[in-house]
Amino acid sequence: MKTEPKKDEAQDPAAKYPVGVRQLYNYFGKATMGLAILPLVVLFLLYFFDEFDTQAFGVLAPEIQRAFHLSDVGIGSIVIFNTSIVLLIAIPLGHYADRLPRRLFVIFGALVAGIFSFLTGIVGIVVALLFIVRVGNGIGLTINSSVHPSLLADYYNPEDWTSVFSVHLNAPRLGAIIGPILAGIVGQIFGWRVAFMILIVPVGVMAFVALRLKEPLRGGTQDRAAAELVAQEKPAPFDRSVRTVMSIKTLNRQYIAWIFVGAGFIPLSVVVPLLLQHKFHVHPFWRGVIIGAGAAAAFVGVRYSRDLTQKWFTQGMGQPINYTGWVLVIVGIGIAAIAVAPTLWLCIVFIILTNLVGGVFWVPFTVTETFVSPARVRTLALSLGSGFLIAGVWLLYLLPGFLQIADRHGESWGLIAVVPYWFIGGFVLRSARHFVEKDAVRALEMLQTAARIREERLHRTTDEMLICSKVNVAYDSTQVLFGVDFTVSEGELIALLGTNGAGKSTLLKTISGLVHPIGGSIFFDGEDITFHDPEETAELGIIQMPGGKSVFPSLSVKENLEMAGWLYTKDQAHITSATDHVFDLFPVLKQRLTQQAGSLSGGEQQMLSLGQAFIAKPRLLMIDELSLGLAPVVVQQLLQIVTDIHAAGTTIILVEQSVNVALTVAKHAYFMEKGQIRFDGPTSELLGRADILRSVFLEGAQAVVSSGNGASKKKARR
Repeated sequence: MKTEPKKDEAQDPAAKYPVGVRQLYNYFGKATMGLAILPLVVLFLLYFFDEFDTQAFGVLAPEIQRAFHLSDVGIGSIVIFNTSIVLLIAIPLGHYADRLPRRLFVIFGALVAGIFSFLTGIVGIVVALLFIVRVGNGIGLTINSSVHPSLLADYYNPEDWTSVFSVHLNAPRLGAIIGPILAGIVGQIFGWRVAFMILIVPVGVMAFVALRLKEPLRGGTQDRAAAELVAQEKPAPFDRSVRTVMSIKTLNRQYIAWIFVGAGFIPLSVVVPLLLQHKFHVHPFWRGVIIGAGAAAAFVGVRYSRDLTQKWFTQGMGQPINYTGWVLVIVGIGIAAIAVAPTLWLCIVFIILTNLVGGVFWVPFTVTETFVSPARVRTLALSLGSGFLIAGVWLLYLLPGFLQIADRHGESWGLIAVVPYWFIGGFVLRSARHFVEKDAVRALEMLQTAARIREERLHRTTDEMLICSKVNVAYDSTQVLFGVDFTVSEGELIALLGTNGAGKSTLLKTISGLVHPIGGSIFFDGEDITFHDPEETAELGIIQMPGGKSVFPSLSVKENLEMAGWLYTKDQAHITSATDHVFDLFPVLKQRLTQQAGSLSGGEQQMLSLGQAFIAKPRLLMIDELSLGLAPVVVQQLLQIVTDIHAAGTTIILVEQSVNVALTVAKHAYFMEKGQIRFDGPTSELLGRADILRSVFLEGAQAVVSSGNGASKKKARR
């Protein structure tokens, strides 16, 4: 007879385990809301063991200092130089982790961290070797802080990120509780070297277990269908990925804040243990206990911040980052209190309280950072801040000589010197609250829009060549484009109308990559070109002809035409053929081959500009103010050439102030005013929109409508 499982085992998969293991299983399972706990457990333990090493180095810093005959400046320099290199490595690691399987980075990082931790214990007394092995060990920590959150965001659902990150972020806090105490005990009994050598065993075991992890779909927990489509797209190169990340205002403010936080935070790992030894004469074991107590307080802070974060999000997407800014300010006050504490016990109290408050910082900060980071560059976004941390510690701590303060005036003054940085960093971070909601929406829209465009392209359900979706552009702090939606189908000739300052030229510059948007997306032939540079858009066939600025005035006509073929220097047949065709279109240019372009008439310069554009093989030709300052007869001649180029298959956007000129060649028009699209439709309908057209256009527009009627022409001339 078949035996039925016990009721509790059927309902609770952890029921078969011993009580202690069952509690851990349920702890992780509660955070993942029933999803597989293996990824969270593996990443948690790897983060835990790496932090054990970090804390051991901090607690045993005085012993290491004596072994290598280092001053406070010497040991501090090793920590800061080591941290600088490691955090800078985080940036390329983050970029490649967005392109390659992230699970491989996790396994590699664990092995490297374990090996170099072991080497720390056997390195001898050569300072250079100590520095090298600490850099190697730091690679593991780098992966923990950037690759791990990116993986977790794709393993688990967004509504569970708060609980998942609260568990993961408590791994280093647990390591900081146990690490200092165990390192202090081992250091006291066996010497400081053994404390590092024992770590290779558990790290090696976890690296082996990590082989069971599967690579999750980037963005799959937010919109799986869209993520599957976008996953087939070619990853963006490094410079374009950086431009994407830097366009996110929330991250911009965070990175600025990180400059100040780096100067205040990185020195603490060495200065505080030195303060405990030199000011209060605390031995290794008790230093470990004190620092471990502070880590326990931080552990509680992280656990408590899970509920706080959920509460803050109900108040608005920007509120968690607002409160994290205040947390940094309070931490600064706590550091000042630690520095001036007159007794050991009061110092311990301030260490515990400061760590408790500091623990509240990480969950709301990490969840917010994850929400605003686009899935395909999320690891880079989480890594890029490390560069700003390093910039801060060098520009605001090392170069001004703050490192010498502890040696010359004591560790108390060394701590007090960095307190203002925490205040500044906190207030800068608070300012990011205004941008979080828009940035989070934009991050998801980038994924969904890219997926929609790819699907339409694969199934050929659209002939849209250019799509601008909700594009925002600003020059410094002045925004000039506001949510612009602009679409051009393949083979169209679009008129883009508007008065001076409407944003027409800025839109063209954004499409061609001369300006990058602060919001929205731009796609060309299904490819995301939002952050392409001008060379990349030109290679795709997007050619812009700026109004009145298209030629090099000091060069001859011949030299201008030769420069137009820069993309095709290996295809001389095309250049020769295209140049001959330009001479057929504009015979006057052949007559003026050796003449400086700046000495040509306005009409001839526009002819030369069109000739240059033709040689560049445009798929999309954007002409800015073709008629500006030209006589009507010249304009008509140029418009005929534009029409011929369009008839040959080139898609054209013609920017004009003159409705008369635009309606001569275009059947579809957009009208812009004050950085927004006010009209999108057939040009014939535009004439009936008196609420949109300004009076400055009406006379010219009426002339077109009345072109076949003599009386109307007379009225138009008046």
